[in-house]
Amino acid sequence: MSEKKSYGLSKEDYYNVDELKARAEKRKAERLAKQKKARKRLIKIFSAIVIIAAFLIFSLSSLFTVDSLEVRGNSHFTSEEIINISHATPGKNLIYNPNKVEIEDYLENNPYIKKAKVTRGFPSTLIITVEERKQLCAIKYDDEYLVIDKDGILLKKTPKMPKLTLVKGIVVKKIELGKPIEVKDKEIFNETLTVLDKMVNSDLYYIKLDMTDKMIKAYIYENLIAKATFKQLTEAMDKNRLHAILERLFDKGIKRGTITFTDDGFASFEPRV
Repeated sequence: MSEKKSYGLSKEDYYNVDELKARAEKRKAERLAKQKKARKRLIKIFSAIVIIAAFLIFSLSSLFTVDSLEVRGNSHFTSEEIINISHATPGKNLIYNPNKVEIEDYLENNPYIKKAKVTRGFPSTLIITVEERKQLCAIKYDDEYLVIDKDGILLKKTPKMPKLTLVKGIVVKKIELGKPIEVKDKEIFNETLTVLDKMVNSDLYYIKLDMTDKMIKAYIYENLIAKATFKQLTEAMDKNRLHAILERLFDKGIKRGTITFTDDGFASFEPRV
C-alpha cells in the first residue's frame, strides 16, 4: 500500500472546524453590528430632518407674525414718531424677516438718535430701543438757530428760537446735520460745551451765554448775570458757590444785578446789569 502524501503541510497548518466556525460567526456579528449602526445613523438623520421640518413649519406659522411694536428709551420722540421714522410695520415674520438692519439704519440716520437696536420679543413683538441725543443749546446762524447736543453735533436748524440756552460769541464756519459743527475758535466752543455740561449737572439753567476769550456772561435771568472767566465760572459751579449766592439773592427777592467772580473764589454783587 502506498504512503499518503502531505504535500509539505503539517497538522498545525490545517484549520479545524471550530476555529473556522468562530471566525465566520465573528464576521457575521461585525456585519450585523455595522448594519445596526447604519440603521441608527439613518434613523437619527431622518429624525433630525423631521424635527427641522417641523420647526420650520412651526416658525413660519402665524404665531410668530409681528402684531405689536414696542419702543423703549425715547423721550424726545413719541413712540409713534419712532415707529414712523423706523419704517417698522407689523405683519412680518419675527424670526426670519424682522428687517432689523433696515430699521436700525433708518433710525440712526436721524440726528437725534445716537444708537438704535432692534430685538425680538417672542412670540410676536418687535422691540425698538433707542438712545437719543439731548438738545443742549442753540446758536444763532444767519436767520436760523442751530440746535446742538453736548458733543456739538447739529440736531436741527430752525427759524424759531427754541426754549434752550442761547449761546453768543460762537462763529460757525460749516454745518451738516448729524455732524459736529465747525467753528472759528474751537477753544471757546469747547469751553462753551463744558460750561453747559456743568450747568446741566449742577441743576442750573442759563437762558443765555455770552462767550469771549476773556470773559463769560451767564444769564440766569435777562437782568441777572454771573460774570467770570471760564476757570472762575466752572469752579464756582463745581463748588456750589454760584448756587449759594443765587439762593441768598432769591431769598431776598432779588432777580436783577451782576455777580462778578474773582480768582480767589470770592464774588461781588452789584444791583446794576
